[in-house]
Amino acid sequence: MYFINKSSILKKGFLAAMLAVALSACAANAGSNSGLWNDIKNDRASGVTQALSEGTDPNEVNQNGEPALIQAIRDQSMGAFDALAANPKTDVNAVNRTGETPLMYLAIIGDVPRARKLVARGAKVNRLGWTPLHYAASKGHVDMVKFLLGKGAYPNAPAPDGSSPLLMAVTSKNADAVRALVAAGADPRAINQKDVSALDMAKKMGNADVIRALGKK
Repeated sequence: MYFINKSSILKKGFLAAMLAVALSACAANAGSNSGLWNDIKNDRASGVTQALSEGTDPNEVNQNGEPALIQAIRDQSMGAFDALAANPKTDVNAVNRTGETPLMYLAIIGDVPRARKLVARGAKVNRLGWTPLHYAASKGHVDMVKFLLGKGAYPNAPAPDGSSPLLMAVTSKNADAVRALVAAGADPRAINQKDVSALDMAKKMGNADVIRALGKK
């Protein structure tokens, strides 16, 4: 009985020691991770650069499933974004939990200069589902729409619900964005899963400028 108890005590002591080591490692990792996320949140580009030079993974994902590059845009920390984007190890096509990419986030805020750099790094303009062009069109960012089209974005790319970038441009009420897409070959009569086309939406909204931009009277 004595030997059984002694063995049990030793075993518990060993497990406790191992647990302490594991917790210590987790704490160390959490500390380094939180440091990176704090630098991103506060737009400390130098802190991000230093963390990366010390071996921090630029493709870390936070508890909300956002890659560092996307979180920087969400936090409007564009200095931190630039530091991450410049790192050769950064995956410029990293996706979050909803399948969004950094280029899609740049498209929705209309940041063409950074989008240009990201595409030069290999960011994909075309993808299945929602695309950067959908996002740019939804906000009526004409320069971004033209940039993406110039890089080969499909003007009739269907979103998961079948909506086209042109339909999204119509909802933005920006006639210039609509014209840019039509000039690139976007189909005003292409319908989504609810049988709604860009032309249908324009008529429903009663926007004469957008209807004319679609080439209709």
